[in-house]
Amino acid sequence: MGGQKEIFVDFGRNKVYTLRDDSEDIVVFNNLAEVVEKFNPTTVILDNLPHKALRDAEELAKKGITFLRLKNLETLSKERQNNGLKKSDENDVKLLRVIYHRRPDAFQPLSTTPEELEVRALTELWVVLTDMKMVTKLVRTMSNNGLAVEAHKTLRRLANKLSDKIHRMMLSLPLYRKAFEELGLKGPTLAYIIAHDAANLKNLPRDRLVVRYQLLRRPWRRRPRRRQILIKLAKSTIINRHPRYYVVYTHYREKGKGHWQAILRVAKIILKDLRRLARETRKEEAATPA
Repeated sequence: MGGQKEIFVDFGRNKVYTLRDDSEDIVVFNNLAEVVEKFNPTTVILDNLPHKALRDAEELAKKGITFLRLKNLETLSKERQNNGLKKSDENDVKLLRVIYHRRPDAFQPLSTTPEELEVRALTELWVVLTDMKMVTKLVRTMSNNGLAVEAHKTLRRLANKLSDKIHRMMLSLPLYRKAFEELGLKGPTLAYIIAHDAANLKNLPRDRLVVRYQLLRRPWRRRPRRRQILIKLAKSTIINRHPRYYVVYTHYREKGKGHWQAILRVAKIILKDLRRLARETRKEEAATPA
């Protein structure tokens, strides 16, 4: 089959729902690689890229395929409401095509360079190494086995080395650099949030971000990874007595709030600050001549 210039995809239920620009037939694949092999597109248009598709997207970007993502995820939700449609993968992929043809400016490149996708992948690797390091640390405390000690030391060294590399790479991204210079934040937890969620930091209102990161008191059955990463970032500011966020933590403890409530408050303040910087960055980018 001949190559298609543009295709529209939506991720759901471990499948990729795909719609060509010149067809009404939705084709379902297992992953992005299968989509590209079948249709040979030059541009893939989507609402957002899930973690599970990150590696495929990185490799495909290196081959010259452009990924366009919605600037604001609420655009798709509003389009669905305006058309009286229920949320489904089939409806969403069709609406993506409608939005793209009517408002192509509603989309932006998922990543301007393969290096930006690479740093996302590196933050994913850091998370895995950190989890493994915690396991080996637990085993080491229960056993003097030489292999457990060696494994922990090796993972700790690799995690630290990866952390330094991520920081150096992320300094080339305006939002991370702003957070580093103006807020005194840095490291792979900050890098993970910015590399994976910069578009939402720029576009979503504050209350939607709080819900997205599940920083409310109500119990949740499933905690997204981004919430866990943000909590790690908040805890690190407390441990290191960050001049801005440690004050927030101690203020809430002095008011009689519990340790966990104070940590959640710090996480909300960090999210608020990152949202402010993200919007400043968006304005600066819009004011810069192409």
